[in-house]
Amino acid sequence: MNTIEKLLRKALFAALLCSAAFVAACSDDEKPAAPLTLADLEGSYVGTFDFTPAPSDLNPAPVPERGVAVDLRVENGEVLFPEFPAATLVKALVGEEGAAGLLPMLGKITYAAPIGTPTADSETLTAALTTPVLRLDVGGVLVVLITIEAPDTLRYTGEGVLTFALRTTQCQLGEGASAGAPFDLVNELRFTVRKQ
Repeated sequence: MNTIEKLLRKALFAALLCSAAFVAACSDDEKPAAPLTLADLEGSYVGTFDFTPAPSDLNPAPVPERGVAVDLRVENGEVLFPEFPAATLVKALVGEEGAAGLLPMLGKITYAAPIGTPTADSETLTAALTTPVLRLDVGGVLVVLITIEAPDTLRYTGEGVLTFALRTTQCQLGEGASAGAPFDLVNELRFTVRKQ
């Protein structure tokens, strides 16, 4: 009986060693996923934005908008709007009637916001946005300068969803020596877009 018991113990010990070696080999093969990088964000996106305006002297009762369609790209470390939704800002600034005469003179407005140094893991990337002044040239007659900030960090998930917000803070009519005094123009645009 002693011999059988010794053989069983040896067999059990050998089985334990084999399973421990197998688990160790498997865990060596499972390397942690690499963190997301700005290169992972590159591409075209479509989605919507929600627009929340604040009353101003020119438009005391602006109308919020939800689910406004938008498309954009991320390239060369920037969020690039091939056509920035400037019409929404103009309507908030001067109202629907005032915008009717101005919008045909706006043309296509592009805008690029550089993405800062990201913080990332394998599932999520966050980064600050640098937001230059938005310049609207209204038919060569008037230049409108809109100061923009990014109140939150940009957020990208491994599923291809990009979220960020832009907030206008001030507006100035004209530029250079003929510029008017800047005035408050507070509007928020919250974007949720998906990589195509």
